[in-house]
Amino acid sequence: MDYVIPLLASFIALSFLLKIGFYPRWGTWLTAGCCAIFVWLITPWATEQSRTEIIAFFASRQQMLDMSVCITLEAAAMITFCFDCFAGMHIHNTMFKQTVTFLLRLYPGLLIGGVLCYVLTQILFAFPGTDFKTLSWIAAIATFLFICLGAGLLRMITSNEALRLELLFIVNLFIIVLSIVATGY
Repeated sequence: MDYVIPLLASFIALSFLLKIGFYPRWGTWLTAGCCAIFVWLITPWATEQSRTEIIAFFASRQQMLDMSVCITLEAAAMITFCFDCFAGMHIHNTMFKQTVTFLLRLYPGLLIGGVLCYVLTQILFAFPGTDFKTLSWIAAIATFLFICLGAGLLRMITSNEALRLELLFIVNLFIIVLSIVATGY
């Protein structure tokens, strides 16, 4: 379990970066800014958490099952986005299909919020005695830079949109498998 959760968080972050790579540059910056503000705002909550509470959360089978459902739903939304982009069939373009396509393109992935909470608590545990406000600002700035640079780098490395869609699809399949593995413990 000690390795599954960080690995799952890494795959969720990779999925998020791949997904926002389809946004225009200003959309990536806006999303990164929202994530940075989120990290800065959750610091008071994260400072109240203890290692035992976090360990108890991940040890609870019921909470892991609930989390697995959320992870699977988000991965299914990302896989649906991939199929929607691959389909390219806009012969019967109804209002419903246009709305679903718009929402799938707009949705960046909300599980990144949980990953950011997890990473922030791990940072706070790693630097005891350091001012929480300082760590909060550093984490928020690092989040902004990581998201902007990570999405840009992935967009540059995989300049072909079809390749990015395939990677997003495969990463989300791994996310589903890891969420099932996480509930088995």
